[in-house]
Amino acid sequence: MTTYILRSGDTLLQIARYYSISLEQLLEINPQLENSDAVQPGQSIYVPEPPEVVPSIHAVAVTPSEIVWFEIAKREMATGVKEIPGSQHNPRIVEYHQSTTLHATNDETPWCSAFVNWCIQQAGLKGTQSASSGSWLHWGQEINQPCPGCIVICKGHVGFYYQEERGQILLLGGNQSNQVKISPYSRNKILSYRWPAEIPLAITS
Repeated sequence: MTTYILRSGDTLLQIARYYSISLEQLLEINPQLENSDAVQPGQSIYVPEPPEVVPSIHAVAVTPSEIVWFEIAKREMATGVKEIPGSQHNPRIVEYHQSTTLHATNDETPWCSAFVNWCIQQAGLKGTQSASSGSWLHWGQEINQPCPGCIVICKGHVGFYYQEERGQILLLGGNQSNQVKISPYSRNKILSYRWPAEIPLAITS
């Protein structure tokens, strides 16, 4: 075990997901936390030791509260954004489209890249401004191991890494079954993991 100092904006659920454990497991190793909602910045809690990092690769050196775009994506999922059947179009998805140069005005045009661009831009960063998922292959910097919030480019799709489960990569993304949701993808479909160039990486050797 090691200790983690809570920062403004952190929640126990975010931290549990960051260390790939459940909230219940985090509370088990922190019996002093009687109320999971009553935590304060500066408070120290126990967390698992970070996984060993393979030499000569990049490791993301941020805390959960700093992955702003990922929190934005999760909030969008929580609101239940999805396509509207028929002639009407979800205005939120149309808004996502305005973050790309395509500027589509409907919710039927593929919008996975638009969703990622919108989340990235809402976090104050610059995306690709392209409606093509492949445009992300040349964005930011490549990392060799995925982490929560990194951008995952698959064959014909792009989304945010959520976690790995039963040998599959879970992505939080748009246009997944016509909505913002978490869906599993096979590892052999992954083309690249990308991270914002503006956010520091720790280089191990």
